[in-house]
Amino acid sequence: MLKQQDIVIISSIDWRFLWQGPQEIAIGMSRAGNRVFYIENTGVRSPELRDLARVRTRFGRWARALRSFGVQRHAENVFVCSPLVLPPFGPKLRQWLNRVVFLPLIRRAACRLGVRDALIWTFLPTDTAVELIRQLRSPRSVVVYHCAADFSQLTPYRTQLHRSEHSLLQLSDLVFAICPELSERCATVNPRVHLFPYGVDLATFPLVEQTPNNGQARARHNSRPVIGYVGGMHRHVDFSLLAAMIRSRPDWTWVFVGPYDRTAHVLAELPNTRLLGQLQHRELAHVIRSFDVCIVPYVKSDYTRTVVPVKINEYLALGKPVVSTDIQPVVEFNELHHVLITSENKPAAFIDAIESALRISAEPAMIVRRREVAALSDWQGRLEAMSALIEDRLREKPP
Repeated sequence: MLKQQDIVIISSIDWRFLWQGPQEIAIGMSRAGNRVFYIENTGVRSPELRDLARVRTRFGRWARALRSFGVQRHAENVFVCSPLVLPPFGPKLRQWLNRVVFLPLIRRAACRLGVRDALIWTFLPTDTAVELIRQLRSPRSVVVYHCAADFSQLTPYRTQLHRSEHSLLQLSDLVFAICPELSERCATVNPRVHLFPYGVDLATFPLVEQTPNNGQARARHNSRPVIGYVGGMHRHVDFSLLAAMIRSRPDWTWVFVGPYDRTAHVLAELPNTRLLGQLQHRELAHVIRSFDVCIVPYVKSDYTRTVVPVKINEYLALGKPVVSTDIQPVVEFNELHHVLITSENKPAAFIDAIESALRISAEPAMIVRRREVAALSDWQGRLEAMSALIEDRLREKPP
């Protein structure tokens, strides 16, 4: 396992937002004895009106940490930077201001912490990320591009993003991709591509609850069965599918855990729906245990063709049956493990799938099998395999 290394993570997600791969990698690497400088999301697109709260929160975090150049310590050996930068791409003046004014502030914060010869691990392929890598790297730095999404589907600057991603792939010593389609795409530019889907921390999701949970009141439901979803309520969720199903089963309880905005109003108005909002990551296991069936109700789109839902392994780690729309990565996952039920984005078909899952939900053999499949994706094993590849590249660097 990699040890005593300075690691800079250029994340695609803020530290306190939905807990995903970047935070898991940061925590795992810090526990192994590395020092992690975690740079919160510098964006893929320009902020919109619905992003106002997040922009305000970012500015507040930056202001509170002003004396330390916008850096706060959030865990042992984890230092989180909340940078103020302009959105990527766009006019040349914007890019110039980032390069000359804003990104040097991040470099200065890293220098203040004593970051040297850093392993630079980026989840963003933007021009901002590429420029930041150039400012932070040294001859002994290893650059890792973790390709976790097709970000070209999230920005109007598709041509510019493809160009910056191409530059990033050329800069990178290693590329980690979360699904075969992204892996094949990256390999056309950089042959050092390795497939690493996001995993699950089995210790955070034990099959049997081990300690009392302060959020127990959140998990009490008025009627059963309880159909649950964990994750962001965003545009990739099929709200029309959900609304139709919820109305067709008014005696079921439908629970949604995760941040949501006005787009979720169609669900909030339904009496048998509970929107719990975002919870601490450590609270999720307790709430998921109260579900009878866990769902992944994603729309089918060019973006979700490459989305590997983190929540699936979290559901399975707790032995829960899972029903998902038949997006490509989920179908490929199920072809390997035969442990999920997939359905078309049609209310009647999805309800039939949930009812099938309810019939087998408590079978002991199925519970054990689900946990076994989740264990194949334990983050500890993922990090050890990634570390071995990084250490090989480090040995090739000049002394």
